[in-house]
Amino acid sequence: MNTENYKEAFLEEAVENINNLNRALLSFEKNIGDLTPLNELFRAAHTLKGMSATMGYDKLAEFTHMIEEMMDRIRSGELRPDLDIVNMLFKAIDTMQEFIDNIRVSNVDSAKGYKELIERIREKNMSASGPQPVKAAAPQRRETAPAAAPQEKPAAPAESFTVDNILLGEAARESLKVYRVRVTVSPACAFKSVRAFMVSRNLSEKGEIIKSSPAAKDIEEGNFESYFDMAVATALPAEEIKKSVMRVSEVESAVVEEIKPLELIKQESLVEKLQPGAAQEEISGQAVKKQVALSQSVRVNIEKLDALMNLVGELVIAKIRLDQTARNKTYNNLASTVDEFDRIINELQVEVTDVRMFPVSQIFDRYPRIIRDLAAQAGKFIEAEISGGDIEIDRTVLEEINEPILHLVRNSVAHGIEDQPARVAAGKPAKGTIRLSARRDRNSVIIEVSDDGRGLSIDRIRQKAVEKNLITEERAFNLSDEELVNFITLPGFSTAEKVDQISGRGVGVDVVKTKVEAFGGIFRIENHSGEGLKSIMKLPLTLAIIQALLVKSSGATYAIPVVHTIETVELPAAELKVIQAKRVIILRDEVVSVLSLAELLDKPREAPGELINLVIIEARDKKVALEVDYVIGQQEIAIKSLGEFLKYARGFSGVTILGDGSISLIVDVQSLIETNMKLV
Repeated sequence: MNTENYKEAFLEEAVENINNLNRALLSFEKNIGDLTPLNELFRAAHTLKGMSATMGYDKLAEFTHMIEEMMDRIRSGELRPDLDIVNMLFKAIDTMQEFIDNIRVSNVDSAKGYKELIERIREKNMSASGPQPVKAAAPQRRETAPAAAPQEKPAAPAESFTVDNILLGEAARESLKVYRVRVTVSPACAFKSVRAFMVSRNLSEKGEIIKSSPAAKDIEEGNFESYFDMAVATALPAEEIKKSVMRVSEVESAVVEEIKPLELIKQESLVEKLQPGAAQEEISGQAVKKQVALSQSVRVNIEKLDALMNLVGELVIAKIRLDQTARNKTYNNLASTVDEFDRIINELQVEVTDVRMFPVSQIFDRYPRIIRDLAAQAGKFIEAEISGGDIEIDRTVLEEINEPILHLVRNSVAHGIEDQPARVAAGKPAKGTIRLSARRDRNSVIIEVSDDGRGLSIDRIRQKAVEKNLITEERAFNLSDEELVNFITLPGFSTAEKVDQISGRGVGVDVVKTKVEAFGGIFRIENHSGEGLKSIMKLPLTLAIIQALLVKSSGATYAIPVVHTIETVELPAAELKVIQAKRVIILRDEVVSVLSLAELLDKPREAPGELINLVIIEARDKKVALEVDYVIGQQEIAIKSLGEFLKYARGFSGVTILGDGSISLIVDVQSLIETNMKLV
């Protein structure tokens, strides 16, 4: 098998499993006494091990097998979990991630220090209190079990392969069936362990393996004669289970039969005696149903592909109609054909854009682990709260926004959240909270990073601004708190007393602002002294096609992204006021500065008439009225790059082609008026 054909799929699934491991281990760390998250940990590790072995990454498979064995011993009660074990598992997950990164970059199946970590894990596994009676009995059953011929029906489950009635009862309550599967491999098979891996993987995709004989470790190492048994809880019929096993080469036969529970009264009696085990397996049953549901979907939903194909078919039909109209000169049909074209292209645009959308959970899910590690490094107690992970955003925006979020999280850990004594003294919970949230706002997505820490010290910012000669002391005391807070977005500005490994270099918030504004977003900060800080990023849903407001200025047409616009206003020229040599208007009792788009572009401004047309935009947390000749209207535009020659042109983020074939520059509102919005 040419594994290179499957490498990309392997890497994607490996990253998903590592994310699942991080999420489950974080849950387990919060309450080590609750072993429920270990089911997810074990399942993710087991899947990653099987995938690695199938792809030929033996070192990763060996390493993951050791982790799986440790978690299995914890589940069975042979190894008592503690903080040292949890930290060891976190280190192991990081090592798995390093394996994956090395495989992705250079196809090298290795990671730094993994052998030493294997030895530590092996020592920890060997220090366990010893196997439980059930595990000790498994090899004995394997030795004394009759070696039946492949075509013979195996002995009844009650005699040679028993499954705890609690598990059977719980499976029945979850509407699941339990099958005993006897798998016989060919006598000529040279790699029994590999075939066992593949059988175990196939069965795990169909349900939950709840028992095996001999033990799982022996099966996966090939320590069995010609056959082995597994019990599988699943919602699928026996025929489907058999087919999944027989797909594996060198499997000679697979005998599948259902194991049914005893009477419900006896089952309930046993559940009362062994409730902890039953509760644990109940989670397993729920996970089986979840697994089956997930296996019915693909990366791109097939319905989306069908919709795209149907729209392309309609587009071809409309094209034929248009050709016939031109050939026959039946122009009375032209209007209806163009309308049909317009409808199809709009629907096609929606479908294609939807395919590019990804849930923000793809990056949000990384942060509970990141926050946990940063908090440990800073000696603080912090937990993460995530909301709005299902909100979708363009993949390009999603990839770019990860770095700004990381900087904001680092600042919250370093500057925002107080240490435990300070929080208790302030009447706050000992454990701090960092919240990541996402929500839709018309054609934008708003992502917020907030904490319940001390907030920013306005006096400290004022002092630092004066020390760095960014502002005079007199001017500093005339600025509002909101204006002072904006100083932390300047390059090199930091209120930290010292530089550490987390922050203090004064580049974090500056990077956030630069990144967000680079793809047409808006960044602002809400400070609540003593209560916390909230950083808000307003981002476009997509970078390919956006809503824009077309305006005329000095004879040229310009496009202003709608994400920056608030409203358009037409006022008598007499309502313009001059305050401190600056033009302003009074809009609903609010003073708004007026800037001419023509003057900002170094072009002559036309003589003002009786009426002036203004576009009210949001820039640097303030409203600004942009004077234009007139407003054409709002429409969707496709963004095109300015190219290498014009990529450094100030004040423009791209270009678009209008319906009449003319070119319109897309105004970068933030950079264009930045020099007119200085704080000092």
